[in-house]
Amino acid sequence: MRELGICKNSGRLYGGSSSSGVPITEVVNIFPIRFEDDLIVPTMREYDGYDGLVFKEESFDPITRVKRGTVYSLEESQPKQWWVQDSARKDIEYHANVGWAAQSLFATSYRIHPLTQLRGITKLPQVTLGSKPHTSLWKIIAIETQFDGKPLLTLKSIRSLGVIPNINFEQYSSDAQAKLKTALESVEMAANRFVPLDTVDRCRDALSIVFGDLAGNLTLDLGQGIKKYIEKNKTASPNRDGQDLISKNGDIVRSLHARGKPNESHKNNTRPVDEEDASLALNCLWFVLTELDDRYAR
Repeated sequence: MRELGICKNSGRLYGGSSSSGVPITEVVNIFPIRFEDDLIVPTMREYDGYDGLVFKEESFDPITRVKRGTVYSLEESQPKQWWVQDSARKDIEYHANVGWAAQSLFATSYRIHPLTQLRGITKLPQVTLGSKPHTSLWKIIAIETQFDGKPLLTLKSIRSLGVIPNINFEQYSSDAQAKLKTALESVEMAANRFVPLDTVDRCRDALSIVFGDLAGNLTLDLGQGIKKYIEKNKTASPNRDGQDLISKNGDIVRSLHARGKPNESHKNNTRPVDEEDASLALNCLWFVLTELDDRYAR
């Protein structure tokens, strides 16, 4: 369908075209969409509370977290007259003409966005779906033009709610439990933002509490907590260096956090923290929490 219309009076959704619309009765997921680089695909003006750009989901795989769908943009003239066939609507009359009869209504109207700005771009922009405060971040992995000229967008989730595993907080001290719960909530909030460094920093905060609690001192920073954890392991197993995957994953997040500091980046000539680094920090946090939870359950 090349157009979408939202009836001004009833909120009912119509598809097809404004000259020949039909009601969309199945459950449809339509999300506000914003492209990370506003210069490539500008964020359009809103109208009457409706976003300028929306994404109509055609399919979603919850396992791979891949969505496919179409982008629609608000038409310039609002509201727009639609001619529809909707037998369920008794509140609007049919208007007869030669060879046809249809009902007339006014709707907030969207038309398929051609996404011509994305042609020939080497690095496709990321997008956010949803409205604040509940948004999620997605990467464009494919754009395919269908037989009718409609661009089909394939998106893969980058960071979203649910990145934190369910853990048993009873393994941590009473002082650490509340702090860790708050820190993990901050991680989930940061995971929906465009700034990768913020996600890395919030992962570092959470791990500082975890390793500080393991060392019996919540005032320690992450590096000191990891050091105490390694020393404790060496005492338990003198023939080993005390390091394991828990300490190494924690140290990755510590190093990423340090890389985000302007002075460190300048001194070591390192690239800025990017989206892949944020995903790595989340995975490291997930591993530490899951591994410690597994140990506690034994």
